Amino acid sequence: MSDDTPLDPLRRAHEEDFFHKRNQELIEKLRKKLAAEETAEGLKAATHLDDDELLQHLARLGITQKTLPVLHLVPLLQVAWADGEIQAEERILLEQAADEANVEGEARAAFDDMLKNKPTQEFFDASLDFIRAMLAAMPADRASAAKADLESLAWRVADAAGGLFGLFGRVEGAEKGALQDISARLSARSGKVLDRL
Repeated sequence: MSDDTPLDPLRRAHEEDFFHKRNQELIEKLRKKLAAEETAEGLKAATHLDDDELLQHLARLGITQKTLPVLHLVPLLQVAWADGEIQAEERILLEQAADEANVEGEARAAFDDMLKNKPTQEFFDASLDFIRAMLAAMPADRASAAKADLESLAWRVADAAGGLFGLFGRVEGAEKGALQDISARLSARSGKVLDRL
């Protein structure tokens, strides 16, 4: 005579279902990890950066070789989104910046999506870390000029919708905070912050 109760087959079925689901979750997690590592290798080849942790973080956030060109525009988006929405004047400047940088294809689609949907703070931070790493890899004079250009563009975006009807060129507190954050993160090695603030 068996010691099985009538509920034992049901219990075993639930256990098997639980372990099957758990295995599927682990397999999916492993697939995502491997895909992120592969994408990070592609980013490494494209950028020549040797920061595997940063590149894998960017890959987990959805950056690929094809969307990589959008990263240098992310600080401008951060400033525009600082007050919770992108103003019409800011949008015009952002689209001009993307056009001038020849951001096309998947990168442009990603950029357009960021105009509609605010990226996470984690994404903003990772983008700034990437830009700082790229600046660190440049000769000092080129890095300084590139940083100054980026800060100037970010300032223009902040100033675009500032003041009463945009007439007085006043940068609001939220945008000012974003500008300070961007400058501080990009200047981590020199400790300088935007002089205009």
